[in-house]
Amino acid sequence: MKTIYTLFLTVISLVLFSCNKETASTQKDVMKNLLVNKNWFLDYSITESTSAINPALVKSYVGQTTYFVTYLKDGTTRDSDGLTGKYTIEIINDQSQIHIQLVTINGNPFEVIYDIISVGDTKLVLSKAVSSGVPTQLYFTNK
Repeated sequence: MKTIYTLFLTVISLVLFSCNKETASTQKDVMKNLLVNKNWFLDYSITESTSAINPALVKSYVGQTTYFVTYLKDGTTRDSDGLTGKYTIEIINDQSQIHIQLVTINGNPFEVIYDIISVGDTKLVLSKAVSSGVPTQLYFTNK
């Protein structure tokens, strides 16, 4: 009886203490699975006005879902402007990011980094810091 009791306590202890915390690689895999093989159409963007007199949020691209980007399962990306490149999903300082190494139509390389605000089956919100230091939030849906 004592052996069964000891075995029972051991099993219960293993179950309680073997809980698995979500790791960064798991988060990256989940985000990549939500992103890949979909055309993400830009519905609109929001930028905060830097005017000291009249600070406001400026909404752009409303009703013009002509720009899209596709993240492919093999780690490459392409968009409706003809840009192609490679992307990785990174977690830096607890912030999920998409790092994209692009090549322009003229063959010039450059990097773009977006903070991932949210990603789901049909909606994607990215944030990108622009030269003025004010981030622009980009709202995408796949259709």
